[in-house]
Amino acid sequence: MFLKSVQRSARGIHTVPKLANQDAWLKNGIKGLYSAQGFKESWVDYQQYLVDNLTMRTMGTLNETRTPFEIIKATYKNASDTTTFHYASQCFNNHLFFEQVADSGASDSAPSPNLEYIINKSFGSLENLKADFEAELTTLNGQGWVFLVENNQKELEIVSCINEGTPYFHSRNQNLDLSSQITIDDVTQLDILSQFVKNGNKEPFNNVPLICFNSWHYAYLHDYGVNGKVVFLQKFWDCLNWNVINQRLFNQASL
Repeated sequence: MFLKSVQRSARGIHTVPKLANQDAWLKNGIKGLYSAQGFKESWVDYQQYLVDNLTMRTMGTLNETRTPFEIIKATYKNASDTTTFHYASQCFNNHLFFEQVADSGASDSAPSPNLEYIINKSFGSLENLKADFEAELTTLNGQGWVFLVENNQKELEIVSCINEGTPYFHSRNQNLDLSSQITIDDVTQLDILSQFVKNGNKEPFNNVPLICFNSWHYAYLHDYGVNGKVVFLQKFWDCLNWNVINQRLFNQASL
């Protein structure tokens, strides 16, 4: 899950990890989800752009030899590190997205009994989860990410993150759109964030992401067009590798 950094000439250079099926996908695309060019643009080209900028931003600092996930942990609280956090979080989220997909019909994987139980407990059924996920996506203004997460109460919930937000820390999930009308729920969220500040920004991991959906334009424009993100999501469900998602579940207690 975590992207790596390599050292060359005593400098940390962030690199794009090679996906298991990358060579085949560059030739044929991801069946049911991406054309070959769409995959190349959204993974190979864009991920290279992200890691190049992350390398530039971390050169000569303690972050140059850290993984993107470690950089997220080191920078999420500091306003002066906003740009570094942006590239680290984008690197991590995009990798999280692509490592969980497979060719449509190529995998007979399914949610594990434990995950299926928690999905049914939280949403009633997998189909209900899909419907709620799509509803969350349609309310996400602009670009960002939608996650199915396991929270620290071992419950599942859907979290949307605007721009480069991360689900790991409540104070940086960036799920508030302050450019639009503020609601009562938004005020409640702002009160929670103010408490983090008063407490010195001390907070544990808030969520563990299980499913990550990329709602940035670069992820779907080539193959789905300007208005294609909902269709992109519908195709996405048929191309999930549940074996990867099952391994992300923190709650492994037997039922």
